Amino acid sequence: FQYLNVKEDCKAMAFCAKMRSTKKSEVSVEAQHQGLEVLFYLQDKSPICYSSGEFTSEELCIEAAKKCSISPLCHNLYALYDEGKRLWYAPNKVFKVDEKTSYQLYYRMRYYFTNWHGTSESEPSVWRHSPRKAKNSDKKSAPEGTPILDANSLEYIFAQGQYDLVKGLAPIRDPKNDQEGHEIENECLGMAVLAISHYAIKKDLKLPELPKEMSYKHYIPETLNKTIRQRNFLTRIRINNVFKHFLKEFNNKTICNSSVSPRDLKVKYLSTMETLTKHYGAEIFETSFLLISSENEINKFNCGDSENHPLYEVIVTGNNGIQWRLKPSSAQTEKEKKKKSDGKPKKDEEKHKIREAWNNFSYFPEITHIVIKESTVSINKQDNKRMELKLSSPDEALSFASLIDGYFRLTADAHHYLCTDVAPPLIKHNIKYGCHGPICTEYATSKLRQEGNEAGTYVLRWSCTNFNHILMTVTCFEDSEMINNTVQYKNFQIEVKKGGYSLHGSSNSFSSLKELMDHLKGQTLRTDNISFMLKRCCQPKPREISNLLVATKKAQEWQPVYHLGQLSFLRILKEKIIQ
Repeated sequence: FQYLNVKEDCKAMAFCAKMRSTKKSEVSVEAQHQGLEVLFYLQDKSPICYSSGEFTSEELCIEAAKKCSISPLCHNLYALYDEGKRLWYAPNKVFKVDEKTSYQLYYRMRYYFTNWHGTSESEPSVWRHSPRKAKNSDKKSAPEGTPILDANSLEYIFAQGQYDLVKGLAPIRDPKNDQEGHEIENECLGMAVLAISHYAIKKDLKLPELPKEMSYKHYIPETLNKTIRQRNFLTRIRINNVFKHFLKEFNNKTICNSSVSPRDLKVKYLSTMETLTKHYGAEIFETSFLLISSENEINKFNCGDSENHPLYEVIVTGNNGIQWRLKPSSAQTEKEKKKKSDGKPKKDEEKHKIREAWNNFSYFPEITHIVIKESTVSINKQDNKRMELKLSSPDEALSFASLIDGYFRLTADAHHYLCTDVAPPLIKHNIKYGCHGPICTEYATSKLRQEGNEAGTYVLRWSCTNFNHILMTVTCFEDSEMINNTVQYKNFQIEVKKGGYSLHGSSNSFSSLKELMDHLKGQTLRTDNISFMLKRCCQPKPREISNLLVATKKAQEWQPVYHLGQLSFLRILKEKIIQ
């Protein structure tokens, strides 16, 4: 009998060993995935896979946006991210995919503005411009813009936020003392309550019906979970009971009487992320070479890569632009923590705050252009000030430049780029053919009115809802004599396919937008008993206000350094221009 048990045990051990080897081989196959994968944070979205071909990052982001139902208006908030390399890719990055390549990229929201939800009273709200806001720009009362995020973008950033909190991509803030440490733990448990409650509402489940494996451990930072596992059994039981009490109380007070919606839970979760974590939505770059110069002075911080040189940090945020500071050393930080726990005077704490404070360099509308030379990036401002920093690699330099370039289009000029090395192909296309981004109908008709409402003038703009449509909004009149100024604005749909461009309802296809428009200009167009001919295209103007721009406090306060009457122009000979 004992022998049989040993024999069965051996079989079981052999089976387990086989399963382990199978799992190992599965993991190795997954790690050596061939081709290119675009991954999502939404659980119901499977990756997009490519085995061969050439694709720009922008093309891949558009396909990802279509899969997640992200609108063209919100598309420019996203980019591709390589989690292994901790690297973002510029929109013009070309991926050449074959049997030898292996890319696993996350589709992520990169461009973020804190308090986009407007629930924080400690900082100004952030909105998209709207026609109503443009008309009443003198009113400084309640914000009159439209929300930055659509419903599907909110759903996506909620899923991304949960992933970031659990995996440590958004690390929680450092506690000042033990008491705050306990408060942070409770906040993390509160985040788990919000996430599980959201799941329950979406699935129409009650608390007892939730799956047993749905533990708070899957919704708190992995580092905190590891810390809790190291505590004694009784402490772990107490934390589990505290969480169950949190969840039950929250359920009874809010979920049961339907006083909160899934949107409310998402907004609460993300607004808490902004205070619970360190620099949420920001990107920080380290450099050992930092130069800030103007016409009269040069401030040089380190000019080499020696290990003895201190590091500097440059932070980029949607609300505050580009800032820098000397990186606090870990030894200094530990020393400060000890002083706080020892109850040292507040003077030391104030010195620490000054050391950790960020110095402002620029907000995005102030920037004129960016130059990249290998790993070095130079940011130039309207007042002739310049920041130059050396990063760890040319890829990181491109990532840094594309971050600033993207924020510039969101806050200053939606139809311009600061650096040719990272210019989005779609923006270059729009500039070439005089086409706007996905501006709304109200801005298109407002532009036609400003241009004089001349019959036949038109605006080309990408659709706000469909990535494959360009809309042509045309000024026309009910009769040729324009009696009583009965002006009308008609929209025509241009379909964009890989093969070319065609007017909806027409079988003629053209290889470029210019060819199509040249063809249409020679035709008499008819719609709803109105006939007209196209005359003039109203192209995008520099720094034009539209729903493509985000109204931050700093963007609204920005004023040009020089008025046109004060500008002087230098003559530059063609031979001296180096491209």
